[in-house]
Amino acid sequence: MQQGLGRCVLVLKNAKNISKYKEIVLWGCLHNLSYDTQCEGTRAYFVYELTTYFNDEQYFVIPIIDAFERLPRRSDWTFSHFCNLLCCFAENGNTNAKKALQKKYDKLLATLISKRRFVSYDFERDNFERICLAISSMEETDGILRIASDMGRLFRENPHYNGSDFDWFCSCMEHGGCKKFLSILRFESKKSQNLLSFYENYLKAQKEMKQIVRKPIAAPSAENIKDEISSTGKLSPSSRVRFGRHAVAEEKLKLAQEILAESDLDVKAELLSTFAYRNDNFPFSHNAIIEYSKSSHKKLRENAFGVLINCQSEEVRAYAFELLADRTNMTYAIEMLLCNYKAEDKQLLLDELYQIRADYKDKSDWHGIGMHILGVKDQNVKLPKEFFFYIYETTLCSCCREYAVLDLSKRRWLTKEMIEECRHDSNYSIAEYINRYYPVK
Repeated sequence: MQQGLGRCVLVLKNAKNISKYKEIVLWGCLHNLSYDTQCEGTRAYFVYELTTYFNDEQYFVIPIIDAFERLPRRSDWTFSHFCNLLCCFAENGNTNAKKALQKKYDKLLATLISKRRFVSYDFERDNFERICLAISSMEETDGILRIASDMGRLFRENPHYNGSDFDWFCSCMEHGGCKKFLSILRFESKKSQNLLSFYENYLKAQKEMKQIVRKPIAAPSAENIKDEISSTGKLSPSSRVRFGRHAVAEEKLKLAQEILAESDLDVKAELLSTFAYRNDNFPFSHNAIIEYSKSSHKKLRENAFGVLINCQSEEVRAYAFELLADRTNMTYAIEMLLCNYKAEDKQLLLDELYQIRADYKDKSDWHGIGMHILGVKDQNVKLPKEFFFYIYETTLCSCCREYAVLDLSKRRWLTKEMIEECRHDSNYSIAEYINRYYPVK
């Protein structure tokens, strides 16, 4: 359930004693199960679907409402989870869920209208936008107009806020198939000062967004990188990324030579960071980078490992086995071996992988390892299907699972059981893909 696997739905469909799962599903309702909500969205509909198999809506709704009302103001994505989940119940006709959403909506609106101190992050603003988006998803035009009117009232009564503070909501209005709504809004704004305020703020916010022109910035040269470190003592993330992504091979060779020649370990570590965690095979002997990974200088050591996980050579492969034997720097060792994979490594690697415990804090770096499994194909490494099964069976990240499912599908490795599970996956894109290419017969 924490993974969002559609297997949960099939278990409930076929359970002889479904009651033993009731408390577990309630736990899922009371927690935001997404690993990365910003990328995945909430899994509210997924857990809602699980509740429908028990024919006891109030068992779930009452504690959900209680938890929703007691949420601290800094609850951010958990707030989104509860909003979306209560919307599922409300759309199914549950009046208690609808009243709870309206109560929270009214409270947040009143808070923003009266707010005059702005000394920290504005959680109330973000949560108001979240609940507006959740409620608008189940409303007809009149309901969305009501939200727009309330926002317009907010803009009129508290000048601190404007359309730019709710650009996500405004963007959804424009790109969510709402052209008809915008025409209605333009017409209705002639009758209401609040709707006029919203409409004018909406137009201003959209204009500001379109005026933001992102001009491509040239990649710094190897000399630019050296100069920046020399003048500031460190390299900015922007320079590091631009060099790693856009520098030509000649400049990367120059910088690699500078790294090997540099004697100051602080400078060497900064220079080396341009090659760390990128799909680049360091262009000179990897033995030097291996030695850096044994350094007492923390930053140099970490950046060296960040380079080695994408280096392909017999030296790196042998070093990975040394680390595995010593049980040190295990994550790096596994990633280095994945990048230098040979068929005889299969069982050793799988044994190591299945010892890793996936948790929401990613203490074991299971997420990075999973992304490495998915990414080594860009370096012409062909891993067998068992590695993609591993991701499917263990990851808490439904985005990673989606990529694994796509890889398995393209190679015709999906099993019948997985296909049926994927129809009910918490990741809508997985379910949509499966239903499109594997229609129910």
